Amino acid sequence: MINYLIIRGGNRAIIWTRVSTKYQEDNGGSLKSQKETCERYATERGYEVVRYFGGAHESAKTPGKMIQEMTAFVKRDKSISTVLISEFDRFSRELWQATKMLEDMRRLGIIVIATKFGLDTRTKEGMLMAQQTLSMAQWDNQNRTDKFVGGRIDCMKAGAYIEKAPFGYYKEGKSRDTFCYLDANGKLIAKAFKWKLAGETNKEILDKLEARGLSLTKQKLHKILVNPFYAGKIRHKFTNMELIDGRIEPAVTYMDFLRVQEILSGRTGTYVQQKEKPTFPLTHFVLCGEDGKPLSSYIVTKKLKTRMLEFGYYKCNQQGCNTNISAKEMHEKYEALLSKYDVDNEVISAFGVMIGRMMNSFSEVSAREASELKRKISEIKKTIKDVKLRFACGKIDDDTYSVAIQEYTNRKDVLMLELEKWQIKISNQNEMIPVIIATASKIGTLWKNGDLELKKKIQNLVFPEGIFWDKKKREYLTKKRNAVFELLGRFSMTYGDKKGLPLSEAVPLCG
Repeated sequence: MINYLIIRGGNRAIIWTRVSTKYQEDNGGSLKSQKETCERYATERGYEVVRYFGGAHESAKTPGKMIQEMTAFVKRDKSISTVLISEFDRFSRELWQATKMLEDMRRLGIIVIATKFGLDTRTKEGMLMAQQTLSMAQWDNQNRTDKFVGGRIDCMKAGAYIEKAPFGYYKEGKSRDTFCYLDANGKLIAKAFKWKLAGETNKEILDKLEARGLSLTKQKLHKILVNPFYAGKIRHKFTNMELIDGRIEPAVTYMDFLRVQEILSGRTGTYVQQKEKPTFPLTHFVLCGEDGKPLSSYIVTKKLKTRMLEFGYYKCNQQGCNTNISAKEMHEKYEALLSKYDVDNEVISAFGVMIGRMMNSFSEVSAREASELKRKISEIKKTIKDVKLRFACGKIDDDTYSVAIQEYTNRKDVLMLELEKWQIKISNQNEMIPVIIATASKIGTLWKNGDLELKKKIQNLVFPEGIFWDKKKREYLTKKRNAVFELLGRFSMTYGDKKGLPLSEAVPLCG
């Protein structure tokens, strides 16, 4: 505290106002209210207000540009004797910061008056009252912050995302009732995950999204693909960065999200796993039944007599999970699981009829996709025609015309290429039937004898959403099979139960 002060004389004053939060605006502390309080005090006591400072939102914790401008002004103009302020905490609600501002003004010989209560810093007693007022303001601020943050933490842990919704989402509801829904962009993002799972490159995905009207940078796409929010999970500092099941409409299942991370691993993904070895086809495909994490693999080298032998194992890397299984056991049980879908030669022809029905259903889906693509292509062609007409009428210049034509032509070409793929799928459906039947008739053996690439293709074909390992029962748990193999399992089971019946009676039971 300064013992000797030279107080500036005169009645020339400036007014300082500041609001840092909407809460203060809504609770009688608006800029207009502060200004009116100071002006009324100045009029009643004969102060000449020569200038106003602040008058806008500024941080409550640190002095910003506005307060620096005010300080510089009163240093230059020695005629200013007083700063009128509605309350002392309008400098800052941080006790040390506001006290420093008051001390800085006193060193310049300037008195600060809190006009709402008539308190000033002219005396030691006045400074003490100011500090007490600021202490109460800081306590109130911290108390409100604790309640606010505590409420947000509770909401997050309950699965309600109370931050700004990520790209592709919109929010409805308040507090714990908040739910995030996919918007039009979000539904396109859901397609992007499917395309990634189908093996498409980020460049191909970006082109497809662009053709559908969604333009993303490669960096933005990558951030989306590695963000678990799109799998319905919340990961935030309020949850200690743990994954929480959110009140979120997912763009991708969490299982498929983990697969996308495996696809990205080793390149740009954030979920990097152990590099796959050629003798472990189930690495990252089988998920731990305890926590849903993809199993990794490793080799143990042991010396038996005079030979060094290698033994393979699969394990879960989740901390605290003790899932650890011999690769030999897992491979044998997986082969046995696939062998359940082997089809007896006696029923191959009947099964072919059923596959044909399913392929017809697939054809209907393909036809709908193709129809939607044709509609979008037709819209783009119409837009191109409109651009050409506007150019011919002189409504757009050469540069605008060239850019627009190139843009829409590129979109059309991408959609045309995708349409061609769907049309090939439709035309080839009858050729696929014998291939599926041939594969199904010996799929367990085919997996056992195939190379790594073939094994992985069979795994993804039969169990497109993955498969779990139950360490207690030491067996596989299936979530969802390919529709063809779902039918195949039912067909084989029914045929086994009804083997004594004529084929015509046994077949309808599994349709």
